[in-house]
Amino acid sequence: MSKRSLALAAIVLAIPLAAISQAASDEKPATPQATTPADKKPAPPAKEGVVTSSKDQGFLIRQVVRRVPVEVVVTDKQGNPVRGLKKGDFTVREDKKQQNILAFDYEDGSVDSFVPPKIPALPANTYVNLPSVPERGPLYVLYYDVANTGVDDQMFFRSQLLKFVDTAPPGTRIALFANTVGLHMLQGFTTDHTLLRAAINHVKGPGPHLPNVFLLGGEMGGGDTGAALGTLKIFANYLNGIEGRKNLIWLADSFPIPSYFYMDQLALGDQNLDRIKVTFAALLRSQITLYTVNVSGVGAGAGGGARWTGFKAAVDQDNEDTVARYTGGRAYYGNNHVDELIHQAVDHGSSFYTLTYSPSNANFDGQERKIDITLKKGSPYSLSYRRRYFALPESAEQAYNKKDPLHARLEAAKAEDTLCANMEPGAPMLHDLLFSARLSAEGQPQMATADQMLQLADAPAFYRKYRENRPLKPLPPVALQKYRITYGIFDPQLKVLAKHKGTPLSLEFVAAAYDDDGKLLNGLLNEGTASSETKPDGQFAAAFRAEQELQVPPGAKMIRVAVRSKVNNRTGTLEIPLPLKAETPVAIAKAN
Repeated sequence: MSKRSLALAAIVLAIPLAAISQAASDEKPATPQATTPADKKPAPPAKEGVVTSSKDQGFLIRQVVRRVPVEVVVTDKQGNPVRGLKKGDFTVREDKKQQNILAFDYEDGSVDSFVPPKIPALPANTYVNLPSVPERGPLYVLYYDVANTGVDDQMFFRSQLLKFVDTAPPGTRIALFANTVGLHMLQGFTTDHTLLRAAINHVKGPGPHLPNVFLLGGEMGGGDTGAALGTLKIFANYLNGIEGRKNLIWLADSFPIPSYFYMDQLALGDQNLDRIKVTFAALLRSQITLYTVNVSGVGAGAGGGARWTGFKAAVDQDNEDTVARYTGGRAYYGNNHVDELIHQAVDHGSSFYTLTYSPSNANFDGQERKIDITLKKGSPYSLSYRRRYFALPESAEQAYNKKDPLHARLEAAKAEDTLCANMEPGAPMLHDLLFSARLSAEGQPQMATADQMLQLADAPAFYRKYRENRPLKPLPPVALQKYRITYGIFDPQLKVLAKHKGTPLSLEFVAAAYDDDGKLLNGLLNEGTASSETKPDGQFAAAFRAEQELQVPPGAKMIRVAVRSKVNNRTGTLEIPLPLKAETPVAIAKAN
């Protein structure tokens, strides 16, 4: 996946809407209901940098709400996570001034955070937004930076990466990305680690893949600070709006971000100064903790044996330590068993406390702020957390990205509605609201009309920048395949709400098709109001049904769908791979 396509993959709410029908489970779909404009969305929760507003007697009050979330890993002398600490055990200071902790939470990576119920066998091309195994811990991104890894080290590390995937803790949600000629998503977030192995071994056929040997590794992009920062910024943009901590594990044998990038050591006039500020501010906003794992090992058989000697080794390790610790992570190096180093990074980032405060210094002028967190006097524990951040004004990043109108639209959409972030290709599955989705292709592809091509022109896969005095020509028509999506909503909370007369069960349905590079091909959002009359049914029988049609251009790899309740903002998402599995006419008739 190219850098640009990854950052622009999910502008769904800008696509024109269509109508959807919905009814009780044992009734035929009702007449399609009118849609609501896309700007009528539930207000997103307040977070760092969000502008909130309220009306009082005709006056509009606007206020920027700033929040700084800091995840703190607390370990004992043996390196084991420390549980049971309270809010009052922590003291937070920013630039030596004590701060008021507004929110406090703890995530224990050794305990399942979600245990899926058992479901019956599903017909072909029917999916439920439930994982196959219990989920636990935060999100993990394996970022294999092949462009900054030498050829010998690549040959050694591939087997180590497979070994880690085969032994990764069950229930860990992992995504895999590789940087060769641009950044590519090889596998989105999944608890099915066999999919990760398949993505690593996929070397032929369509779509992004991990080459057996990338001959330009260590040469193309090696040592390029600007390119490295740009890639980190892509991850920050991609993960922005997805709830919770994300551990980004950077796998390479060179990490081209110099250790002097602290503001109090950075030389004035450095060309990367603004990019450094914007990048690390974006990592904070997206709650990304960075772990660096050097894949070169220490011995001659590891591919980079001589590298870890003398002064150069000390400098490289200092760079890795600095980059990782800035975000609250750690650096791992100097070990032929790289799979064990990845395990250590996963273990370190699995259990943590989250402390959130609003800085007492409200002057966001772009300067660096230092964070100091301590426990009660005499505590024997070690703390790992984000030590510094850049207090950038909200306009700084907007100005930095102003030359990319599609990216600006995506960031604005994410700020307005978290549904945009959760519709990104490869984003983690949401199961706050439970539903099933059956996908079927209807008829043969038909050439798009002029109106349909005009609608597609807004999608990243077809988007073209406007230029002065050079009007854009109409897009040449493409063949569109119609897909019908049949939803079954069996969420127990909605069943309870449906029993209360007068409670309108307003639901939103979103569908989006993506190509191999993660570019949005087409998408739509529909609304419908479910019937409040329900009949008794089994645990996984649909309480409500809905149907949706999506016209998909050629080259689609997946269709991502979402259902959201407008009553309480609960959401469910899942991805359906393409092409569909072959079905007999009897099976199709039975499923419908």
